[in-house]
Amino acid sequence: MNKPTIYPLFATPVYVGNVGEFERPDLKSLEYSSTIPNGGAYNFLSSVDKKVLDRPEFRHVHEIVMREVNSYARELLRVNRAIELYVTDSWVNVHRRGQSAGPHVHHNSLISGVLYLQVTESTGDLVFHRDVLSLIPFPPALDLDVDSFNLYNCKSWSYKPKTNDICLFPSVVMHSADPNDSDEERWCLAFNVFVRGDIGSLHKLRIR
Repeated sequence: MNKPTIYPLFATPVYVGNVGEFERPDLKSLEYSSTIPNGGAYNFLSSVDKKVLDRPEFRHVHEIVMREVNSYARELLRVNRAIELYVTDSWVNVHRRGQSAGPHVHHNSLISGVLYLQVTESTGDLVFHRDVLSLIPFPPALDLDVDSFNLYNCKSWSYKPKTNDICLFPSVVMHSADPNDSDEERWCLAFNVFVRGDIGSLHKLRIR
């Protein structure tokens, strides 16, 4: 009897790679502020500048990010090269012990990503969450018991990042960051990507 084939139809494309060692700008020279003052676990630091990849000292990092974005969009998703991809905003987050990021999506963006600048085994996983209204594989009103979780039936999926890892995903995917259980700070660069160009073949939309 032949083994059946499973097709991950309409799967969410999450891209994970490691960019290798690269020269870092002075991250501590940036100005930071609390994201939610008195917000407990969610009160981590974030750069005041939300366009850090536009800074001259981040130019090399910008090139690395766009190299990976283009690989994700062109090679995996087969986006036509006539459509330009560009970073709209970018910022650095710092999570100390006990700090985390709650479930959220990124607005006004098509692709979002995280470049991990400093992490350890205990500084917290990146967690992706299935849409609560998703009907796949079963409607949310029917909560079936399962013997084990896998990519086809899970409600969330965790990834343990390593330093210099980059993760790219559709901006509409709900995600969060687990608490930092280490005395080491977790440093990461987050960014959003949008497009410019003529979209569509029949009813064209020009995005500038």
